[in-house]
Amino acid sequence: MDHCHLFVLCAIIALTQAGEPRKQETECPKGWTQLDMYCYVFQHDARSFSDAESVCNVLGGNLVSINSAKENALVVELIREAAGSVVDTWIGLHDAIEENDFVWTDGETVNFKSFGVGQPDNNSDNENCVEIAADANELWNDDTCTEANPFVCIKAAEKTDCH
Repeated sequence: MDHCHLFVLCAIIALTQAGEPRKQETECPKGWTQLDMYCYVFQHDARSFSDAESVCNVLGGNLVSINSAKENALVVELIREAAGSVVDTWIGLHDAIEENDFVWTDGETVNFKSFGVGQPDNNSDNENCVEIAADANELWNDDTCTEANPFVCIKAAEKTDCH
């Protein structure tokens, strides 16, 4: 379909829906998984926490912030599907600024946590970054930020032009 026909089709759809409340349509880039208004992708390439955040920034997002049990389950499933099993994987939570004051790299409010028993423990006063841990029943663990782990990125879903 050429651009002119596509424009006309969009215009017709817009006119037929003029009196209806518009439902916002969103989509994610190829290879990303959508949940509600966000897109998620697992990155196999193991990196330190700060390098992983930088890669997510380049992709237009951040290390994943997790705000519900539903979102946590999606992230765990993404890891399992991509890696074949749950492996230690960075998420965007850290307390590198002030011990036990956890913040998300994207600035989201911390209103959900899923730490394992006895975690976070800041082992050797050197664990400030959070991972979903393979050996902790897929619960969260604080770890050394220089550890190389795969990671999950999140970004806002893109609004589509016309639907």
